Formats: sequence, C-alpha cells, structure tokens
Amino acid sequence: MRGFLVALALLAGPSALASDDALVTPVRVGRRDAPLTLTVWAQQDYSHLASRPAIAAAFHDVFEEWARTHPDVQLEISVMPALEMHKAKLLLAAAAHRLPDIASVDSFWMPLFLEGGHVQPLEAYWPAADRADYVPFAIEALSDKAGHVYGVWHGTDCRILYYRKDLVPVPPKTWDELLATASRIARERHVAGYLYNAGRWEAATFDHLAMFWGQGGQLVDVDGRPVFGQEPDREKMVRVLRFLRETIETGASPRAVLGHNDYQQLVSAAIAGDAAMFLGGSWQLPDLQAGLPPAEFAKWDVAPIPQAPGASESTGTGGWVWVMFARDPRRQRAAAEFLQFVESARNSVRIRAVTGQLPVRRSTYEAPEFRDNPWFVKFGAMVAHGRARPGVPMYPVISEQLQLAVGYAVSGDKTPEQAVDEAWRAVEKEASRPRTAAAASAGFDVVALLPALLAAALALAVAWPRRGAPSPVWLSPALVVITALVAFPMLDLVRLSFTNTRTHGLGYSYTLESYRGVLGDPAFPGMVAVTLVFLTASVALQMGAGLGIAVLLDAARRHRAPLTLFARVAVVSAWIIPGVLVGVLWRILLIENRSGIVNYWLSLVGRGPLPLVSSAALALVSLIAANGWRGCAFSMILLYAGLQRIPRDLHEAADLEGLGAWGRFRVVLLPPLKPVLALNLALVTIQTLNTFDLILPLTGGGPARRTEVVSLFMYRAAFASLETGRAAAVAVVLLALNLALALLAARLLQRGKTA
Repeated sequence: MRGFLVALALLAGPSALASDDALVTPVRVGRRDAPLTLTVWAQQDYSHLASRPAIAAAFHDVFEEWARTHPDVQLEISVMPALEMHKAKLLLAAAAHRLPDIASVDSFWMPLFLEGGHVQPLEAYWPAADRADYVPFAIEALSDKAGHVYGVWHGTDCRILYYRKDLVPVPPKTWDELLATASRIARERHVAGYLYNAGRWEAATFDHLAMFWGQGGQLVDVDGRPVFGQEPDREKMVRVLRFLRETIETGASPRAVLGHNDYQQLVSAAIAGDAAMFLGGSWQLPDLQAGLPPAEFAKWDVAPIPQAPGASESTGTGGWVWVMFARDPRRQRAAAEFLQFVESARNSVRIRAVTGQLPVRRSTYEAPEFRDNPWFVKFGAMVAHGRARPGVPMYPVISEQLQLAVGYAVSGDKTPEQAVDEAWRAVEKEASRPRTAAAASAGFDVVALLPALLAAALALAVAWPRRGAPSPVWLSPALVVITALVAFPMLDLVRLSFTNTRTHGLGYSYTLESYRGVLGDPAFPGMVAVTLVFLTASVALQMGAGLGIAVLLDAARRHRAPLTLFARVAVVSAWIIPGVLVGVLWRILLIENRSGIVNYWLSLVGRGPLPLVSSAALALVSLIAANGWRGCAFSMILLYAGLQRIPRDLHEAADLEGLGAWGRFRVVLLPPLKPVLALNLALVTIQTLNTFDLILPLTGGGPARRTEVVSLFMYRAAFASLETGRAAAVAVVLLALNLALALLAARLLQRGKTA
C-alpha cells in the first residue's frame, strides 16, 4: 500500500512533491540549494518513476537516503520511457557533446560510447575490494587491457533451457541428447520438441553464443579484432550452425523458429502447450507463471544450455550498466559515490528483490530473499558461468552477420560452412575500413554550411520580386517553414550521403565510400528484387481492394443501404493504425503454432500449421497481405471521393439500358475515375516504397534476407549498423524516386482540376 501511494504521489506531477524541502521529486533528487548538480539519464523502470509501485517505492527510499547523506549534491533526473528513444537520445547527445554526467545504458551499447571516448573510467573512485564482490563477467566485460573499468553493472539476466518435466524427466546436457529427446517428443506428442530464436534479430546471435563459448570459441582477440572466422574458432562456429540445422532435419524443431523475432513467442508456445523445451531468458519465468495455472506451471523447470560433447557450461548474460560521462574530477567523484551508493550490497538486495533482475554481486545471493528462493539459486549458479557480449566496436557488425548466418543455415539456403564464411568475409571487409574517427579531417567543416546556404538561396529565388508580378510577401511564412523543414533536411541528406559518418557522432570525411558500399553489397540486388515484388503486388492489392470497396460503398449509398457509414468507418480504421502496430497485430494472427489465430483456425479443421512467416515465399505473401489490408483504406477514400463526381444521371441511364455490373463499371465508372486512379497509383507507390515499420515486427526482413526491402535496409544501416553515411546514400536514392512520383502526382492532380 505504501509503495502504491508513493508511486501515485510521484506520478501526480511536480506540484505534489516540489516543495523546497522535498528531497525526491520527479525531476530532482537532493536539496534544491545544493551547490553541485549532476545530470542523470535513467531507465524509467529503474528509478523512482517506475510504473510498478514496489520498484518506485524502493528507489524513492534509496534516493532519499542518498540525498540525506549528500546535502551538497543534487541530481537532475531524466527518464526515458522507451528503449529506442533512450538510445537515440544518447547517440544524439554524444554527437553534440551534450551527454549527461551519469546514464544507464544497455550493455549492448557500451562499444558505441567507448569508441568515441565518451565513457570515463571509474576505478580511481571505486575500491577494488568492492569490485571483487561482483561476478567476473560484470567487471571483465567493462574493462580494457589497461585495467580501466568503465561501468557498474546494475542487474543482469541469463539464457537458460526451459523444459517440461512431464515430457523431459531429465534435461539434456548435450546437443545429441537434446536432438534425440526433442525429435522423439515431436513425433509422439505432435508438439515442438525444442524452440529457439532464429529470426533476424540480436537474440539469434546472442542466445547461441553460449554454445560457441562453451567450446572455448572467441569472437574477437584481446585487441578487439574479429577472429571467429579463423581456425580453430571457425570450426566451433560451424559446429553451432550445424547443430541448429540438425534441429530442423531431425524434426526436433519446426521451421517456425525462423520467424521467431520476439522472446514472447517462445512463452506463448509454452503456454499454448505447443513446446516441450525452449531456449529463453531468466526474465521470462514470471510471464510463464502468469500465463499458466499453478498445476501446469509446476511442470516447468530450468537447466543450463545444452552444449557440444566435451564443452563446458556457459550462458550469455545481458543487462544494463551505469556509466559516467562527466569529465570534471569533482563531478566524477560525486557521480562515482552516487553509483556506489545505489548499487551497494545493501541496496542491491532491496532493488533486485522488487525488480526481479538477477544480482551481479555474489553477496546478494547470500541474502535470505535470494538464498531461500529455489529459482534464484539455480539462476545464480548459471550466472557464475556467464559471459557478456565483447565490448568492442565491431560487435554490432559481427552480430548482424551472424544473425544472417543463423538464418541461412537453419533454412538450408546455405551450408553451415558457407554461412560462416560469408559472415566472416563481410565482417573482415568492415573491419578493414578505417575507423571514421581516425579518417576524419580536423577543423571546421565548411561544406556542412552548403545545405543551409543552398536552401536559403532557393527560398530567396522564389521570393525575389519580379517585374509585373504580384508581391511574393504573402509566401514568406510558407517559404520559411518549407526551407527549414523540407529543403534544408533534403540537401543535408545529400551531403551526408557523400560522407562516411556514423550515427554516434564520430568524425568523418567526404568520400564516395557510402555509395560504393551500398552498390557493392552482394545482397543489394536481391533486396531490390524483393522491393519490386513487394511494391508491385502491394500496390495492385491496395488499389484493387480499395476500388472494389469504393464501388460497393458507392452502390450502397445510392441505394440507401443501412450501415453504409459504419462500413466506411470500419475500413478506414485499418488505415489510421500505426504501421508498427499493424505488424504486431498480423504477427499475432500468423504465429506458427496454436497460439497464432490463423493456425489455430486451421488446426480446428485438421490443417496446418502453415509456415506463414518462416517460409520465404509465404512470408512475402504475408507482408503483401498485411500491407494491402492497411493501405486499401486510403485507396478507398480517394476513389470513393472520385465516384461522388459521377452525375446521378449516368447511373440512371445505365439502369435504363440494363447494364450489368461489369458494363456499368466499364462504361460509367472507369472513364471518370482514370485521373483519380493515376493519382492514387502515384501516392500508393510512394507510401509502399517507404514502408518498413510494418515489416520490422512482422518478419524483421527474414527469414535471412528474403523479405528485406530497401527501406528496411536503410533503417538497419542507420540504427543497427550505425552507418549514417550509408543510410543517407540509400535515402537519397529513395528520395529521388519519391520526388519523381510526387511531381507526377502533382501533375495528375493539376490535370484533374483542369479536366
């Protein structure tokens, strides 16, 4: 109750707690008159503003205690409500040299800020005795060769094998045992024996690195250079991909794993009774417990990840890290004291007990809250064998290529050897590029001023008074807006496309490297082909469905049919739903087990499940259907409006002539609609050409790259590979196509007005 009241007071707004003597407010921790102010960017769910009352209350107490013992320091707290927003804000702040003094970052992001020299070492202010209480990976993963420690791990997780004890009495320890057990269950019980992530996302790589590390494999050497494609590490990576391929060949796993790009899909399959084992994360246990009756949940247990014969136990550990960006020694000392206080042994117990995160302090596992919990005892034993992602700048590139390798091997498109070798060549090519910080020219970038100057010159050229013409002063407000929000960004995009700049603000130089990288990518022609198929089919489906619905609604209106307005609203509702949400909705429809709505219906008639997102052909068909469902409403609106321009006399004449439906459409409806259809074609093509938000949650571009369109490639280049220059080069190509289509649409619209 007390936690709920604290959270309610915090969420009520600054006025509720903003008195001068309040030590913890939504935006400040500490005394208002404290001489030293530190800026802190935190996760919302790891702060006093957490949505769960118990977490909010715990952090409120911890922050209040810190404020009482540090009256000379106040914290300005900013919380990020979404993962990608948090990351984007930090990257932009790094590029602008406006980072906060302290921030909470995903351990996956550490290389981005280490590469730019933004993160400051903590060991000068952090006693070695306290560091010794942390599990090894929590220090090793955040340290460099010189012994500098760059962060404080504040909570972790681990990858584990979930299994049903009634189907798997003894959990498998080796790959051979897993394949034998899972394939037998699949044959006898007609459920998935073993599920895992093989879709196009980070988990496809990280979940299986434990199998690589267990063999003694190394992704990078001590200097951070990739080595996984060189012997003996190459053979160890090939063995992992060979095992994953064998899960499909033996029937231990369904092809549906190629469509798994969300951990929730694994839990959903388990709750639906469609899985005997799955490779998931420790944080999924509460979801599994919440989704199952107590008797069913009691059937589930966890075990270490099965390994190759002779390999050692290993697991991948993730989590979030406190880092210090402050450069002033006084601010550094205050920041380090704050981090040590929040993550002290005592507070670690208090916080971890309510967040459910796994502790990274050894002593925390000795506390009664964890020592007496059998689940935490098992997790703690696994975390002791944990390894984190290597904190090197090349890891995002390695991960992206290994995601593709997993997809190719599991689908059978390439042999495990070919998949590893192709990933290695791509990583080697990227590693051979000079890092942009070193390649950049020093000094002020004069060229960066050109887009602003050109945009201003274009605005002046339009606004310049001409002899005999009316004064263009009335255009000035619109010109200012268009120049600032349209012309300048477009011109600056062209400038960026001729650089090798990266998203997180390192230096750059002017070069054609970005265009060469895009055009020289061996996968780019395939993406263009996928884009053309997706574009052509989507546009045809949207326009065909939109035209059909518009004609039916117009006929219903003319005949005064009831519920016509309701039908129009129902169709338009699909159009106003954000693309990401449409992708999520269709994902739920197309899940490849009985928790998916389509396959559940098929199971009722003894059919399925169909590989609606794991098969390359059906995945593309699913994307086209989802995009057509969303986009046909726009075509319907445009064409329905065009149908209103047809005189009623023509319809009456058609009735007198006894024209059928096809004759009425061909003679009465189609001729007046031709300009509107042409305009609709241009606008729908523009919309479809730029679609990636729907694809990202639905297929992620997979399996492998079979549904990756050019716009999704651009998004991944900017926000996954962090190659701003390369993303800008793709964007310039799309911009040219969009401008051509926009000019065509404007002409058609003008022609329609004069017709």
